[in-house]
Amino acid sequence: MTGHGPSTHSSDPDHAPSPDVVVIGAGPAGCLAAISARRSGARVTLLERAHFPREKVCGCCIAPRGVAVLADAGLGHVLTGAARLSSVRLASRRTWARIERDSGVALSRGAFDALLVRAALERGVQVMHGTSATIGTDGQVRASCDGASWTLRPAACVVADGLSGRSLDEHPGVSWRVSRTSRIGLGAILPPGSIDLGRGEVLMRVETGGYVGAVHLEDGRIDVAAAIDHEVLRSNGPARAMLGWLGDSVRNRSAIEAARWTGTPWLTRQRTSLALPGILVAGDAAGYVEPFTGEGMSWALASGHAAGCLAATMVQDPGCWVAWPAVWRDMLKHDRWRCRLVAQLLRSPRSVHAALVLARWWPTLAARLARTIGRPRPSTMPGQEPTP
Repeated sequence: MTGHGPSTHSSDPDHAPSPDVVVIGAGPAGCLAAISARRSGARVTLLERAHFPREKVCGCCIAPRGVAVLADAGLGHVLTGAARLSSVRLASRRTWARIERDSGVALSRGAFDALLVRAALERGVQVMHGTSATIGTDGQVRASCDGASWTLRPAACVVADGLSGRSLDEHPGVSWRVSRTSRIGLGAILPPGSIDLGRGEVLMRVETGGYVGAVHLEDGRIDVAAAIDHEVLRSNGPARAMLGWLGDSVRNRSAIEAARWTGTPWLTRQRTSLALPGILVAGDAAGYVEPFTGEGMSWALASGHAAGCLAATMVQDPGCWVAWPAVWRDMLKHDRWRCRLVAQLLRSPRSVHAALVLARWWPTLAARLARTIGRPRPSTMPGQEPTP
């Protein structure tokens, strides 16, 4: 579908036309950036270090806001096979509550990323897998694959290489600020039936040291993703910690013990700068907060879409990169602030217990509050009409 290395979808890069926009990272943010820039008329090259298909530690939920962004970008069809989500079962110890809400959809990262890359290829984006890239202080992109290396000189570059990306290492002014209370991400995909989980349901369990979520994927498998304190993970190991947190929801203990658990770097973090001349930082590479049922994916899609539009504008107006930090903040600041607040509340057993009791006694209020999470928002890109 996508091929590998520098010959993907075009002639050898040494003889191909120089791209107007280079996007580094082919996750949701990078693919949306590449597709949006291409829709605006730019020649786009998308560089990805990994070979696809690949799975990643991710809740695999896409909130209604993310669904709306995909539709706005002409990509609503990629969610055709996704599992629809209609409720959240929130539990802590022996207290639980079910909240009815449109929670968006669930789609495995292996399928979702591959569908987005296919859409990029169909729209004329040059895609190169297995390709590492760094951006020099001169703005040039140095790419390498299978021993070959070459240089790209785009008018604009969108960095969407995630929490562990290294493409900006040569820019000391674009470093990470990691929260002192940050947790580590942990995840695995389990066989069908491993956990007591209803169709269309998001299960979230809050325990001392973190929380874990589970959801059915489009093929019946169960995605499990957690935010966990480093000390809890080190003391227990991933399988033991998840068995304890999932508690009586577990239906197949051996599946959890045998699962391939994968971790992430520290989750809650922020870049010291989101833009440099010719460079925009988007998606998780810009910053991350412990999310809630699909918000993280929606932030990536929204920021990637906006970054791609602005990157295409930079081809004719190089100085407009200065608008990006304000655009990014206007898009995400309220959602990120709320998620920071929720993350802090989840660290308090008393707060969680009180919220669950309230949700059980007043379910209509709980549903109304839940609907504000991940809801679609108007576009904030300069020059764009607001999304209805």
